[in-house]
Amino acid sequence: MAVEALLSQSIDRVFEQVLAPPAVEFFARSGSYLLRLCFAGKPLADEFLPSFLRDEAGPADLQIGFLTDKDADLSHLIPHPPTQYRAVGHDDWFAVWQPGDLPMLYLLNRKSNRALIWLAAGAAPDWIASRPALPIMYAFSVGTPWIALHSAAIGRDGKILLLLGEGRIGKTTAALACACAGWDYAGDDYVYANTANAKVEPLYCSARLRADMAPAFADLVTAPAQISSSDGEPRYELRLGAEIGPDRIKGGSLAAILLPRRRGAMQPEFSPARRFDAINAMYTSMTLMQLGWREVMIKKVTTVIGLAPVFFVDTGQRPDTIPGAFAEFLDRL
Repeated sequence: MAVEALLSQSIDRVFEQVLAPPAVEFFARSGSYLLRLCFAGKPLADEFLPSFLRDEAGPADLQIGFLTDKDADLSHLIPHPPTQYRAVGHDDWFAVWQPGDLPMLYLLNRKSNRALIWLAAGAAPDWIASRPALPIMYAFSVGTPWIALHSAAIGRDGKILLLLGEGRIGKTTAALACACAGWDYAGDDYVYANTANAKVEPLYCSARLRADMAPAFADLVTAPAQISSSDGEPRYELRLGAEIGPDRIKGGSLAAILLPRRRGAMQPEFSPARRFDAINAMYTSMTLMQLGWREVMIKKVTTVIGLAPVFFVDTGQRPDTIPGAFAEFLDRL
């Protein structure tokens, strides 16, 4: 049987047999897309749903099902050897096998706009819950102007500042500091950017805060926050829908691209940067490039970086000074 037919039949069977009512169903907004999220049980919904921005029911652009090995057997779709990472992208379908102690299988039928996330060992790595379905959202947007970017984004009055770069350089600190000061929050880890109209929109309403930064954001690090360590560094996996509020979890028009770096400044300092600096910062952090359609994604990244001026920013040593400095910078643009 052809791969496409096998994947299509497997996805349809799960939706019709496992995820049919009374499966747990919710609707969420991700970028410009309305998602219908189907969970094989309430524990899965409790784990993954809080990272999504809830929305009203309607005609869904994409249906995503979450299930475990106890709900359905999809082992026939695991590539060999099962210890190796595998990603296959096609015009009509997409599949990713993520091995490890808690392996996961991602499937997308781009004709039916149905996708599955299968937890092959009954659970997901703890950091997955902050950015659930990310490979699916990446693949689903390939043929559109949207791209999922590894970046943070915050805004005021509809103007968005996009923060690019590797970990431990201040993206999350800056984004959360501004959010706590009343700014709009479009994301901390991954956001959606539109190459055609320069819009930036939330993918999720979550954040991944380094454990050593928790004292600076004690109001956000509440009891339900989970600490993850599976990707090499302890982080609080924050769900911010209630703390920030759905009215302020939103995007806007890209005004500038900021490249955080630490140079010892006490308070935030800005300096001009080249587009090459932004491209370099983006490519070194875009692990999603491994998922296929590399040329398409490179073109999209380059286009986004060409949509707004680029600056370096040393975010300083006091998070409480960031919102004011960023506001003055945004007003000068």
